[in-house]
Amino acid sequence: MLTAGGALGPLDSAEQRELVSLAFLVLLERLNPVERAVFVLREAFDYSHREVAEVIDSSEANSRQLYTRARRRLAEARGGSDRRVDQAYRRDLVESFLAAAEQGDLPGLERVLAEDVTVWVDGGGRVGAARRPISGASQVARYLVGSLSIAGQGVRLSAAEVNGALGLLARAGEELVDVLVPETSDGRISGIRIIANPDKLRLSHSGGLSGS
Repeated sequence: MLTAGGALGPLDSAEQRELVSLAFLVLLERLNPVERAVFVLREAFDYSHREVAEVIDSSEANSRQLYTRARRRLAEARGGSDRRVDQAYRRDLVESFLAAAEQGDLPGLERVLAEDVTVWVDGGGRVGAARRPISGASQVARYLVGSLSIAGQGVRLSAAEVNGALGLLARAGEELVDVLVPETSDGRISGIRIIANPDKLRLSHSGGLSGS
């Protein structure tokens, strides 16, 4: 979802933006279904532990334990990710990435990528996309430049706020073909999540990705 216009409601704090980010949604998959339910009900809907306990058919004490365990597991998984990076600096970093990617500038791309940067591509088995994560600044830069080259000159990239974070939309003509959302850490791009699955893009497009 494009969120610059408030599509998901007000996202005034770093914590609110993190809750709807693609990276965080992936992290939630590390929790079991009950832990995930407790965490989302508490964090996203501000349910009390009494209310959560009623939903999961358990005790209030157990709800507290599940919530504490879920928070701990997510904190461990997030590690050192830079969740509070200045938004203006993040935009500069993403725009530098955008310029280098459009120009096929490998050295320029490598300068904004962390040495251990990783790209994850969700193609849904429907499109020609990397099936395994790609790691390393050189390998990631070559993959991105190669992907744009294969896609042809008709593909254009534009910056947009996606799920509370600055990302890139790749379009071929009027068709949305990829959504790229970079993650930042220590002043570099440390990860890139690419949604290329046509089914997911079609759903996202109907929810508001037709704009820029």
